[in-house]
Amino acid sequence: MKKDDSGTDNGLGSSLPNFTLSQIIYYGVPGCGKSNKIREQLKDVPEKNKVRVVFHPEYTNAEFIGQILPKVNGHVTYEFTPGPFTQIIKRAYLNPNEQFYLVIEEINRGNAAAIFGDTFQLLDRLKAGEIDSLGNDPANAAVNTFTEGWSQYFVQNDDVNAYIRGTENSIQIGNIRFDSNTAIRLPPNLSILATMNTSDQNVFTLDNAFQRRFDMELVRNEFDLTKPAVNAQYNAEIDDTGIKWGQFWGWINAKITATLKGLSSTEDKRLGVWFVSNVGGIIDDKVFAEKVLKFLWDDVFKFKRPQVFAEGIDTLEKLINFFENPPEGKERFNVFKDKANLVAFVASPTL
Repeated sequence: MKKDDSGTDNGLGSSLPNFTLSQIIYYGVPGCGKSNKIREQLKDVPEKNKVRVVFHPEYTNAEFIGQILPKVNGHVTYEFTPGPFTQIIKRAYLNPNEQFYLVIEEINRGNAAAIFGDTFQLLDRLKAGEIDSLGNDPANAAVNTFTEGWSQYFVQNDDVNAYIRGTENSIQIGNIRFDSNTAIRLPPNLSILATMNTSDQNVFTLDNAFQRRFDMELVRNEFDLTKPAVNAQYNAEIDDTGIKWGQFWGWINAKITATLKGLSSTEDKRLGVWFVSNVGGIIDDKVFAEKVLKFLWDDVFKFKRPQVFAEGIDTLEKLINFFENPPEGKERFNVFKDKANLVAFVASPTL
């Protein structure tokens, strides 16, 4: 979202490293490499500096932020149990010279607005030159001046506040005096990285107000053959067919686009580069049948099956059985009505 390369005081301390603040959603088709992009980006970041969470339809605000739960230790007590959101904020507050990351996988598989709740407004960050001294104990207003990278707005949450302070009445966090009256904000050294599957199989959609608070970056569904792992994935043979995964991927995605032309979800139905992964340069026939063919049958060509699949294949069971154990005189890819077109495409991918 922005880069603080001044190395000067931003409210956390007077001698900070050059933090790169990111608040971004990586989006794309299933299997295009969204999660891998984040994994590569954070591969050298220590585990304590990142928290990863996966949104899903049953995930709640209480699980994300924290909740009061019973604990039994001779007798029953009720204590605040922090969620991943609160855990990473505390780490970022107490270690202002380090960069921290909250990673949210499948951000639109859950009801993001409900999961964030009132903390949604924390996603607005102060820009360069903006300051805010509001929302603090008046006695500390001069000290607690929030600058670039901090949340523009704040929320009051006694449980989160108490968790951050621990057993202390107040703590000093850089130039911020944090006590029971200090509101919660996202600090400049905390970034949020999320993934979003654009497929219409998602349960929820993100409204414009939510998306506006994030940068958006499309993870392109393409093979970068200069990367050894990607090159190996492209050249992986689909069992004993003699057809490479990259060749089939190109053909089927072109077919999806042509067959479903005019439908709003056409682009999202395409197979991602990593929709299935090779093992030792081979994609097993069972893996291909149960994942790729099932997806094509159940989802992509659900209303176009007679146009795509061979005569006599009228159930998913027949489709999988045919591919795994082709009838005498047939080859695996005879499951497709225009297998000849696939062969021609493999010979000349520009077709």
